[in-house]
Amino acid sequence: MNEQHLEPLIRHPEGRALRAEVDLGRIGRNLERIRTAAGGREVWGVVKANAYGHGAVPVGRALAAAGAHGLAVSSLEEGLELRQGGIGCPVLVLGGLRPEALPAASSEGLTIAVVGPEHLAEYARILPSHPVRLHLKLDTGMGRFGLLPSELGDCLAALRQLAPWIDGAMGHFATADDADLGFALRQRRVFEGCLAQLVDAGIHPVQRHHGNSDACLRNLLDQDTHLRPGLALFGLTTLPEGRQLGLEPALALVAEVARVKTVPAGTTVGYGRTFVAPQPMQIATLACGYADGYRRDLGNRGVVGFAGQTFPVVGRVSMDYLTVALPLGTQVAPGDPMTLFSADPAAPHSLERLSQVLGTIPYELTCALHRRISRRYFP
Repeated sequence: MNEQHLEPLIRHPEGRALRAEVDLGRIGRNLERIRTAAGGREVWGVVKANAYGHGAVPVGRALAAAGAHGLAVSSLEEGLELRQGGIGCPVLVLGGLRPEALPAASSEGLTIAVVGPEHLAEYARILPSHPVRLHLKLDTGMGRFGLLPSELGDCLAALRQLAPWIDGAMGHFATADDADLGFALRQRRVFEGCLAQLVDAGIHPVQRHHGNSDACLRNLLDQDTHLRPGLALFGLTTLPEGRQLGLEPALALVAEVARVKTVPAGTTVGYGRTFVAPQPMQIATLACGYADGYRRDLGNRGVVGFAGQTFPVVGRVSMDYLTVALPLGTQVAPGDPMTLFSADPAAPHSLERLSQVLGTIPYELTCALHRRISRRYFP
């Protein structure tokens, strides 16, 4: 195809009337509250999964400006996205890397988690020419990535070769949000034992971090020099300690009414005709569906906010649209904004309340928000 004959692409500032509104000021305040509660420890702000749906680059810039020591991501691609967004602070790739990816990580100055024993010899061969800073992941009980305590001894010789590049050691709590902290305390003891084993072998990680958001809130940091919050930065923790600390949810999902019409009693709405109007009412259609990350099973279960009230989502949520029922006489018109996810934790359509309806967690809902949703940022 001859590109010279293509019509220029018409770009609109906002093609769909659907947006996530993200309050960067709240994220900055959450960071400071968490850091203060942790005794001033340095913070690795976790911004994986597009900052839990909030937008990795804008959020990363805000956290760096607010004094975060660095940012943590899941993959090389996420780390490169931050660098391409002009973010120069330390970036830690939590998921580890295959040896062939080390040159790319080195060229961008990324820090890499060592997540197992498989590639230690190859790392030692590559790092002199492509240096990267390393954090050792220790599996203290999560059961996923990390060197097991039982295999650490056999890895010490290989780790000594990597010692010039080892900056940190890290673990991951599995149950820091449980009422019973017995297993979390056991994980902490395992971590301290592994650290002692490393020091005895002449390996001295300057940074130590086992504490995720809930561990920060429940004072499970012990000898950690750094902390690694993610969800708490966005005000999404469901622990009462988070509310006591004043953490603020930072995201609202807003859709404008695309069409509103009055329907008689008996009108069915949506696929499968799962909703039948019990009396004459107004039906508002919003351009938001499960392709945007709004859960399909919120049909006939969810509510949205409008004009200081809440109204039910009716019918099945489809790929691109959902429908809302309003009483006759409600003043509503195309272009009016309705709030699908509220940043007010007490609202019936808050992420916490809707996640309870669905039997899930708030961050599953934000992580699902598609990149096709426009995001607006407020200082």
